[in-house]
Amino acid sequence: MVFQHQPDFTRLRTAVACQGEPDFVPFADIGVYAGHKARLLGHPARSLDDEVEFACQIGYDFVPFSVGFQQTRALLGAMAEGHHPGGAGATDEVVERHWAAGTSSAIASDADFDAFPWPDPDDLDYSFLDEADRRLPAEMKIICAIGKVFNPVWWLTGFEMFAVLLNENPSLVERLFEKVGAFQLRVAERCLAHRSVGALWHADDVAFNTGLVVSPRVLRRYAFPWFRRMVEAAHQAGALAIFHSDGKLDAIIEDIIGLGFDGLNPVDPMCMDIVALKARVAGRLGLLGNIDLRYTLTLGTPQEVEAEVKERIAVLAPGGGYCLSSANSIPDYVPFENYLALRDAWVKHRR
Repeated sequence: MVFQHQPDFTRLRTAVACQGEPDFVPFADIGVYAGHKARLLGHPARSLDDEVEFACQIGYDFVPFSVGFQQTRALLGAMAEGHHPGGAGATDEVVERHWAAGTSSAIASDADFDAFPWPDPDDLDYSFLDEADRRLPAEMKIICAIGKVFNPVWWLTGFEMFAVLLNENPSLVERLFEKVGAFQLRVAERCLAHRSVGALWHADDVAFNTGLVVSPRVLRRYAFPWFRRMVEAAHQAGALAIFHSDGKLDAIIEDIIGLGFDGLNPVDPMCMDIVALKARVAGRLGLLGNIDLRYTLTLGTPQEVEAEVKERIAVLAPGGGYCLSSANSIPDYVPFENYLALRDAWVKHRR
């Protein structure tokens, strides 16, 4: 399908902030495999202009920008590295991934904390946002993917050691959350100082398929206070705040709303009933996502992709409060044809 989107970020704002029905359902995957972008454009996406062109060809009202502690050499160097061939929709390139350790620790003691090469958030590169302030089309905005306060803490300690420290050295846990949280809050402030930024995308996985990774008490004590401060900073700047976490989040839905988040992504269909959830949070929390990544987008046919998109929009779009996206992101193992089928089904059924 030949398609050229006319972006309008107010459409996404209307849906996410539960301000009624926009003219049509927004399309809002923030993470898309670079190989798919290159295949659509005919060349790699290397610049702001490339990202704008990709957004207009695929149907997004925004350009994503990712920055934060999770991308620093200090943290990536503390995580196990893995490689695998590109997925079914990709080229033959090797994709690099950094995995959190389960049993090894970069920080297991106060001495380790003091010796760790902590980076400075002001040393990160924000020049993409400077350029966006000057040149981004007025009807578009940047969505800044930052967040990750809970995840980096246990990535640094290893999960087993994190569990031990919660019991045996909670003061070190407190120091870790203070250090990572303050870093990420400063990143948020730096991003929000740019007029082109329309939303913070706070990605911090706190759950898996059957429940939370840790007790809600742990999240409420250590992580949520930092979430709240970043949400407040976003709202003070007139920006949206969207929370992303995989897994079953039912136990903290009211916390997510209470922290002030405008939207929730990705509402994984394997473990969350998005229809029931929308009825529960209607008017209080916008929902983004839910197109199945485990089967439909990865192993299904384009026809199956269209059927699922049509059903989700028909059920979830009335009244507003819903944006279409995958149930996580568009990684390399989503076939390119299925990604285009997702876009084309959205174009066909979005009203």
